Amino acid sequence: MREPLTSALTRAVRAVTGRVEEVLRPEGLTLDQWLVVAALADRRGLTMSELTACTPASGPTLTRVVDKLVGRALVYREVDPEDRRRVRVYLGQRGRALYRRVSVKVDEVERDLLGRSGPRALDVLNRLADDAP
Repeated sequence: MREPLTSALTRAVRAVTGRVEEVLRPEGLTLDQWLVVAALADRRGLTMSELTACTPASGPTLTRVVDKLVGRALVYREVDPEDRRRVRVYLGQRGRALYRRVSVKVDEVERDLLGRSGPRALDVLNRLADDAP
């Protein structure tokens, strides 16, 4: 009997999360913090709503995550120059250095995990995520 998709995905998420957290733990990072750092690494500042769209964290959780990253001087907030009602979050120099150092390790874990199932698995997961409401 085949395992239901929901069960298989849940087990896969736990396996991937566990392996990535092993890399993040020595850096003092949580997975949510890493996802924020990684989202900011490729962009020139994001609003909190844009960050919410890039990460699985809810608004209140994301605020706490960003607060901790600000406290560690990894990210900083600035008022949006085009819309002063919005605040943008940027990756700071320390955050960029951390990203360069840790992303290599996370990429290695992801390559190892995908190596077992091939790049098609990532394509399938992306299609599933893109179809989500």
